[in-house]
Amino acid sequence: EAVFPDYKAQRDAMPDDLAVQIDWIESMVKAFNVPLLVLPDQEADDVIGTIARQAEEQGCRVLIITGDRDMLQLLSEHTSVQLPQHGRNEPDRIWKPADFSERFGGISYTQLIELKALMGDASDNIPGVAGIGEKGALNLLSVYPNLEAIYEHLEDIAKGPRKKLIEGREMAFLSRELATIKRDLPIQLDLAACKTHDFDAVKVLEIFDVVDFGDRISGRLKELIGEKPFQEAQERWVKDSYWSPGYTVVTTPAQLEELVKTLENASIIAFDTETTDIDKMQAELVGISLAVDDKHGYYIPVGHIRPDAPTESGQLSLFADASASDPEQLPLKTVMDALRPAMTNPAIPKVAHNAEYDFVILYRNGITVTPIEHDTMLLEWVASADSRRLGLKNLVREELNLNMKPIERLIGKGKKQITMNRVPIEDAAAYAAADAVATFKLLRPLQRALEEGQNPKARQLYETLEMPLIPVIAHMEMAGVLIDIEYLAQLSEELTGSLRGFEQQIFDVVGHEFNVNSPAQLNTVLFDELGLSPAGLRKNKQNNFSITASVLEELAETDGHEVLKLVLEYRSLNKLLSTYIDALPRLVNPRTGRVHTSFNQTGAVTGRLSSSNPNLQNIPIRTEEGRRVRHAFIAEPGNLLLSVDYSQIELRILAHYSHDESLRKAFAQNQDIHRATAAKVHGILPEQVTFEQRRFAKQVNFGLMYGMGAFRLTRDSDLTLPESEAFIKAYFDNFPGVREYLETTKDFARTYGYVETLFGRRRMFPELVGTGNKTDQQRAEREAINAPIQGTAADIIREAMINILRELEANFPQVRMLLQVHDELVFEVPENKVDVLQEMVVRHMEAAGANLIVPLVVDARRGTNWHDTE
Repeated sequence: EAVFPDYKAQRDAMPDDLAVQIDWIESMVKAFNVPLLVLPDQEADDVIGTIARQAEEQGCRVLIITGDRDMLQLLSEHTSVQLPQHGRNEPDRIWKPADFSERFGGISYTQLIELKALMGDASDNIPGVAGIGEKGALNLLSVYPNLEAIYEHLEDIAKGPRKKLIEGREMAFLSRELATIKRDLPIQLDLAACKTHDFDAVKVLEIFDVVDFGDRISGRLKELIGEKPFQEAQERWVKDSYWSPGYTVVTTPAQLEELVKTLENASIIAFDTETTDIDKMQAELVGISLAVDDKHGYYIPVGHIRPDAPTESGQLSLFADASASDPEQLPLKTVMDALRPAMTNPAIPKVAHNAEYDFVILYRNGITVTPIEHDTMLLEWVASADSRRLGLKNLVREELNLNMKPIERLIGKGKKQITMNRVPIEDAAAYAAADAVATFKLLRPLQRALEEGQNPKARQLYETLEMPLIPVIAHMEMAGVLIDIEYLAQLSEELTGSLRGFEQQIFDVVGHEFNVNSPAQLNTVLFDELGLSPAGLRKNKQNNFSITASVLEELAETDGHEVLKLVLEYRSLNKLLSTYIDALPRLVNPRTGRVHTSFNQTGAVTGRLSSSNPNLQNIPIRTEEGRRVRHAFIAEPGNLLLSVDYSQIELRILAHYSHDESLRKAFAQNQDIHRATAAKVHGILPEQVTFEQRRFAKQVNFGLMYGMGAFRLTRDSDLTLPESEAFIKAYFDNFPGVREYLETTKDFARTYGYVETLFGRRRMFPELVGTGNKTDQQRAEREAINAPIQGTAADIIREAMINILRELEANFPQVRMLLQVHDELVFEVPENKVDVLQEMVVRHMEAAGANLIVPLVVDARRGTNWHDTE
């Protein structure tokens, strides 16, 4: 990576859910006492290559089990490589030197690095020699053993490939260096330490429980250690496993009256709800848990039914009327009326974990909890945005060293799963009360951690942006959006016809019909029948080449076969139909007649909100078909949709951070920033800038904020690498403040291990402090450049949303804030109020960035549907 910064640069950061799995895999391996060999800050390939060599030297036969075909370069008479095969049920294939030679046209496994030097590897950003694919590389290597021999005999090689080789000489040798697995790392293989030994089955069962392994995996453990030891370990685990505080089940008027007195005298109330669904707008309330100290909890059942209670159709009911069932519990209205005074008393603070969920549930049932002063999930997230312990059970385990019962112990999972209302009240009470008490116990240590942490602005961020945002998100979710179902049905019919048209065109080009949605069949068509080169593509577990949209786009650029564009068009349209056009009508809430998305406040480390079920922030708007989906989002009769979004907010924030005079001046004069950029770089007047020059300048303007380098610009444009380097140099010559921002931000992150927004939101980059994996460091540097910009934009719109909701509640109760789509807010407004409402929203959105040295500008549009706003 030191010699080629773009090596593996296109790889995304490890997804959070994958990182968590790796941590648990390591814990599992240690629990089984399986030996580990680790060398920090080194590529795993190089560690394996080094110890494989040492094992051979110590007289061992070596088997490398992997999914990475790069490992085939480690083959020898004593080393084999096991790789996954085509079908899910097919056994893995064990490769020996002869197998490699058979697959790769007779060349030796020792020539794999020469092959990659010539053909490159797109998955690792190894460039290779431009224009030479696998077939051409194999032809060369069947005659010449290595690069040196090829370049010694250039005069003997045909004119076409010779020219490519001459132009790509530097990249060829660089690519070989990148592809070569190191075998001389400072690590020593100790065979005696490689022996496994006995393990503690209780520790293993604990991990099984935490990661939610099922009976099948536990059954394999039983087979391994024997039935009797397994039963003994299981009994020990269950006996010592779950923490439970004292609790009271409130089922009588006297108990409810006593609880109300306790709540009215409380200094703080922790609360939680048990429901039938994770969807806040579909869920029915089953019970409420409360705590006023860290020792004792209360559970009020309000919606439990008999486990075998039938519906009118004779099936088990998910939402049966509790009054018709056997469990003893108080009427819901009685409970709500009794709790309302304390739960809305502004003098008694409330705390919950993921409070927005419980706020919505209780609001829908008649209680607007006030004030929600703390949310233990947000406390943890503000202190550490990349925390892997945001869930209550994980947080309690790690912060308080207490193991709580997982929900699956009550409701099961899979086909046997039941809803919470069918759980016996006593079992639910112990579980629910523990949630409330645990939340109470977490509050103080998490508050201390926030206040005593390294970020002096964290508390202010938590109190002024995150906690006030809870009711904003809740009200948007409860408002929902109205969908024109008839329009979507017509659009579905039209686009399904277009989809069939693309499908037929694909069949006409290929010469026969096949399942375009089948990766296996598409692999056969593209690489076997049409002869497209799969050079550099990785294979998946089914032994197919991975052909994602980005792969198809790259193939289309290099190969140009017409079927690739058709498949891309087909996939795009098919995804639009399945994800939105056909899916949205099924998501209409039967109670409200509207679609209700869920916004996740902790969904991104940058502070951006995310949307799910459905994701209304990700509707594609770059194609006309995608934009037409917005036509289905409509206002009720007598209302209009008002869409207000920031104009180039991230570039304005870049101008603030960089203090670049040219950027600042362009925004101060309200110029078209992309046109101004193109004019500056090309040394022409703004009115002389062509459409293509402006488009390219826009690509660079935004790309640089994401750490784009010349190699990436080359890949995403028609420029050669030298042309890209020259353009970026010209850009920085004209915008020196931007270059200084990029470099000083990276330097700051390397020195302190974090960057922060203007509002004090920090994103940590510990991998940049000291020595570390170069690939990870380069990714982190790109993210460090963008984090203050994207994070500040997220903070600005947060502040605007909070202020707007306060004014809506005070002066415009009939107006609904519906959606936040990153830099855009969408409202449903009575027609006679739209002018004054627009003025108010614009005022708050532009004022939210009061500390910027350039003005914030917003664009406001209105219409009867989202697409036709003007």
